[in-house]
Amino acid sequence: MKLRLNLLIIIALAFGCNQAEKEEESKNGKSLIQYSKKLKIEEYKDYYEVKVLKPNSSDSSSLSYILYKNEKPEIKADAFIQIPIKKAVCLSTSHLPPFTALNYSDALTGFPNTKLIFNEELLQLVKEDKIQDVGRKNGVNVEKIMTLQPDLIMAYAFGSSMEQLKPLEKAGTPIILNIDYLENTPLGRAEWLKLTAVLLDQYKAGDSLFQTIEAAYLETKGLVENIEEKPTVMTGLMYGDVWYVPGGESFASKFIKDAGGDYIWSENSQTGSLELSFESVLSNAQDADYWIGAASITSLKELENTNNKYALFDAFQNQKVYSYTKRVNQNGANDYLESGFMRADLVLKDYINLLHPNILEDSTTTYFEALNP
Repeated sequence: MKLRLNLLIIIALAFGCNQAEKEEESKNGKSLIQYSKKLKIEEYKDYYEVKVLKPNSSDSSSLSYILYKNEKPEIKADAFIQIPIKKAVCLSTSHLPPFTALNYSDALTGFPNTKLIFNEELLQLVKEDKIQDVGRKNGVNVEKIMTLQPDLIMAYAFGSSMEQLKPLEKAGTPIILNIDYLENTPLGRAEWLKLTAVLLDQYKAGDSLFQTIEAAYLETKGLVENIEEKPTVMTGLMYGDVWYVPGGESFASKFIKDAGGDYIWSENSQTGSLELSFESVLSNAQDADYWIGAASITSLKELENTNNKYALFDAFQNQKVYSYTKRVNQNGANDYLESGFMRADLVLKDYINLLHPNILEDSTTTYFEALNP
């Protein structure tokens, strides 16, 4: 009798713990984000709650979006979006790859300046008039977007540049902010694909895709973690009188570090760009082994014609200058600026093949190439 009583107590306690865990999960939601510092997605029983950190916010406040399937929850949010979405207008090339990777290209209905699109499947949809060009000289064509009646607009800016979208918002079109470019780690940026996945009600497929990218990235990173020789790397170009380089805590800096390189400005604590003078860059990076990221320039001659002082760098003299121009179509659309931000694993392989060409079995690069003489 005593044994039976103890058993009942154990069962009751276990049930109580499980019930408490379920209630706690129901209250707080299940977090679906691991790496991103700008995006939160929590899964509840009947909806997802998405939070996007406001850019340049001093109080870490965020915009909240509720994604629901059936009944709209009675909770506070900046916008409510019924999922799965069927028609989306995206405003940045980095927003496009998750749609194609998840086999939902037909959910894209508008994009500003379709000539910037690299993906051939999407370009075919443009030819078929299934993806409309919604751009204009000073931004987006609000009237044309209204005629498309999208379920959602995915934007990438905040503040004054969002003002032109206000008429669409007032008309009832939800606008969701995607600030993947503000992430400071490659996997944090790639993880934004989960936002598109939940909008399409395809979270499991999106999570599976991210896990594949994550596993490949970490495996590749592990191959150079204990390497002793770490070549020095500089990057960037002059624009006017300013040389912009990624901060030491930026995702670009993390790529170099994870590829077994020594980034010249790695000690800097900024996640955004640094604004430097030519003299400052020359004094710190003149003897750098590699120059990776010379914008869209394709030859050393073109680089020198842009500014003859570029020839003062050792990397220039040794023809160790590289840019992300390997995948550019006839319209000038660059795939690095499209799929590269999602495929962090392929970009890392590129960096390793440049810095340590004998580490990987496959020495070909996807996005980067050396500047021609």
